[in-house]
Amino acid sequence: MRYIALLSLLTGVSASQHSLKLPEPTRQLEWKDVNFLSTSDIHGWLLGHQHATWPEPNYSGDYGSLASFATHMRRVAHDKGVDLLLVDAGDHHDGSGLVSSSSDAAGKAEDIFSMLPYDIITIGNHELYHYEDALEEYRNKGRWNGRYVTSNVNITIRSKDGSFQSVPLGEQYLKLDTEQGRKVTAFGIIFNCKGISIQKPSKLAKEPWFLEAIKDKPDYFVLAGHMPARGETAEFGPIFDAIREAHPKVPIYIFGGHTHVRDCVQYDDRSIGVVPGRYLETVAFTSSSLPQDDDEKPLDVARRYIDGNPVSYKWHTNTSDEEFDLPIGRNISLALLRLASNLNISTPLGIAPHDYFLERHPYGHPRSVLTVFSDQVLPHTIFDKERNETRVIIGNAGSLRFDLFQGRFDRNDELTVSPFTSKFLYVQLPAGLARNITEQMNKSGASKLLPSEPTTKSEEEDRVRRTYNEWMAEQWEDYLTQGGDDHLYDQVESQRIFKDDESDIPKKPRTMGFVTKDSCPGKGDDIEHYPVPHVGNQPDFVQTPFPDVNNDEIIDVVSMDFALDDFLAAVNVLDPAIDLKEAHMKPYAEGLEINVVFGMYAKEMWQAGL
Repeated sequence: MRYIALLSLLTGVSASQHSLKLPEPTRQLEWKDVNFLSTSDIHGWLLGHQHATWPEPNYSGDYGSLASFATHMRRVAHDKGVDLLLVDAGDHHDGSGLVSSSSDAAGKAEDIFSMLPYDIITIGNHELYHYEDALEEYRNKGRWNGRYVTSNVNITIRSKDGSFQSVPLGEQYLKLDTEQGRKVTAFGIIFNCKGISIQKPSKLAKEPWFLEAIKDKPDYFVLAGHMPARGETAEFGPIFDAIREAHPKVPIYIFGGHTHVRDCVQYDDRSIGVVPGRYLETVAFTSSSLPQDDDEKPLDVARRYIDGNPVSYKWHTNTSDEEFDLPIGRNISLALLRLASNLNISTPLGIAPHDYFLERHPYGHPRSVLTVFSDQVLPHTIFDKERNETRVIIGNAGSLRFDLFQGRFDRNDELTVSPFTSKFLYVQLPAGLARNITEQMNKSGASKLLPSEPTTKSEEEDRVRRTYNEWMAEQWEDYLTQGGDDHLYDQVESQRIFKDDESDIPKKPRTMGFVTKDSCPGKGDDIEHYPVPHVGNQPDFVQTPFPDVNNDEIIDVVSMDFALDDFLAAVNVLDPAIDLKEAHMKPYAEGLEINVVFGMYAKEMWQAGL
């Protein structure tokens, strides 16, 4: 009976996705000699985006839909007699309930991820923050059939004789033959982040084994790397340069990630680097000619950022509703629903009364997720039963990852909004000092230049968040500069404009979405969108409403351990004589973590209509 129920739910989800009145593409893909589909930073969004608030419907395809799409695309490539490789650039952990709801959820989700046979796949920093996660990746790398390549990542394991040894976590490099008989040499690289054991790409480029691996000339090289294609953490350069020294004319195809943006750049006229965004929102299609060394022409390249939904997938594969869903896709979708059921992440916890946005409204606005977090969720959920003292709670805005949408709110939504496992600590301080801590933390956070090599997970996550927000802000600012209407700030009005009835739509494009500017020729976005409204200069830290107390009264000041370094620094700037250290902090509401507080609040305050 359970199988039948899941199959019925799968059919309902599929029908709902297919019935969405989404815009169709208007331009055929530019197939060439060498073609790629690439993904990155999926972070467990294998169920797709399930809410009706724009731009979520643009990304309503689940991982099963992607699998059907990729399989159809491989058929198209075969019929055309061209190469098509499927590449992923890492970060599968920390995101939705499928990967963040239990200690073994990510491994189970990874088993489903591997049901789609990628040609080249690499690791992300979120698979490396915890040794147990990295060890699970190492022990189960066989699920990728030798295609999991981690050229500069080692892990220390205990050998059979009891000694410890450092070994490559995945394959150091790949040499493969495509269906068209072309020879490919591929590497998987991650930037020099905090992790298990990561070698700087600049050092990797000098390793004897690496130089030996690039010695033989392939038809082309592929670099899959969990880092951006350009910017301060783009560390493809040393690898690229080493290959170029050995092979000045061989094409190099680079596929990046990490910063969650769509981007494209060419390092020279025989290369292209593409970054496909995040959260299964985008599947990037990259195509290129394949000239010979004696041909002086540059690569003829193109890229397309395809919105992750069945409407776009079917259009580009010229398939009908009846033809599109293949057994591989249906099996993956069913496996995802089984896993969601087993993890108990689909049971409604409440009914959210409104949409609450992370970046569309300023902090303080009633429809801001940050406002709800600081003014409602934290005060109603964070209590220490052993203490009845007056307290203020300081929260890290970076612990919130996504918007919160009107309607059904379940454990998966909760972890989508806040997937991290940060705990709470407290110290007793005078209220007069405590009043200024959050402001001081924001002063430091807003003004400091992040180090080129972040030393903490918090710093790295903050940099990703800032990069993505700058990208989104640029799209919105360009739109306003070009005469766009800022009434899209208004939630009700924006939903009215983007209804399905085109007769009420004043102009096209008619849906919110990404508006990408990159450094490659031609237009990258597959569908033309309005940009998503964006408010900049959001605080890094927020606090609960301050209690009505005298400045000399001693109160509990609660901080999330994720931002403890920032908290300690702020207190010591405000009063150096305190010399506050981590050892002075004590657990508060012990056992409670940030990734359950929205659900606790929903069970108490959002029960109407459930």
